[in-house]
Amino acid sequence: MISRPLIILGAPRSGTTMIFQALSTHPELWSLYRESQNILNQHFPVQMLPGQSVLVTAEDIDDATAVAIDQEFFDEVGNAEASLKLFGRGVPLIARVRLSKFLTKLGKDLKVPPIRMVEKTPDNCFRIKMLLRVFPDAQFVYVVRDPRGSIASIHKGWTEESRFQRFELPADFTIKGYTGKSWCFGLPPGWEELDGSTVMEICAHQWRLYNEYCHRDLPEDDQRTLVVRYEEMSSDPGPVLDQVARFADLDPAPLDRYKEKLPVVNTWTKPSSDKWRRVEEEIGDVLPIVSSEAGRLGYPV
Repeated sequence: MISRPLIILGAPRSGTTMIFQALSTHPELWSLYRESQNILNQHFPVQMLPGQSVLVTAEDIDDATAVAIDQEFFDEVGNAEASLKLFGRGVPLIARVRLSKFLTKLGKDLKVPPIRMVEKTPDNCFRIKMLLRVFPDAQFVYVVRDPRGSIASIHKGWTEESRFQRFELPADFTIKGYTGKSWCFGLPPGWEELDGSTVMEICAHQWRLYNEYCHRDLPEDDQRTLVVRYEEMSSDPGPVLDQVARFADLDPAPLDRYKEKLPVVNTWTKPSSDKWRRVEEEIGDVLPIVSSEAGRLGYPV
């Protein structure tokens, strides 16, 4: 059904949505226009209970489930550019999420397998082996970002937003200085060991674990995995988009509209390399948690 999907990975608040939204407007790629929890969580439900996390391995999936997931993605993806032709460009990116069901129905007659898909869900950093079982020819775009900027943004999501709340905190799990009732963002393996940590410490561990699992599980073949830096993508997106197009064998022309500026979504203020300095002291305290992984990614801290 789906051939050579382009799967975008990265820790939360690393810029994955920017490049996902741009690629979701490419007429050669079909998209959910949103993250895939509604599909994957049906097969791999998660509760904040000891021993549970968003981790899914190749051993956790059988052939029938792999076929079912492929079919469900195929059924739900849409393609505004292919379905609406020139009018598709006029559909705002944020509206595509709300109109995704309409776009799926509209493009039904054009959806002849195999199709190519672009997908982005940060939790999939912990599901790479499972995804390779479902999509053995998948290509991955791995977005990395300076941990200071990413952790600061994750922290803002924990403390100033409600849309990232995912799990109700167990009564016996405490987060120092935190008055919220919910765990935010993904639930990585080993979360139980963070009982009693501060929010900033949890944010640092989240950044580290998302990236460590990508390092561990992504294919090493440079024809299968492309690493993209947030800083380059946000400051000069043209060369990055050309690189992604070459990597994925896509016509680069439909992405020209974003060569000066990628779509900015899921953010509160204009992207900046030093917004993290508003919590510089707190981030300084947690840098030892991420220093090894940061150095491996080329961000000596």
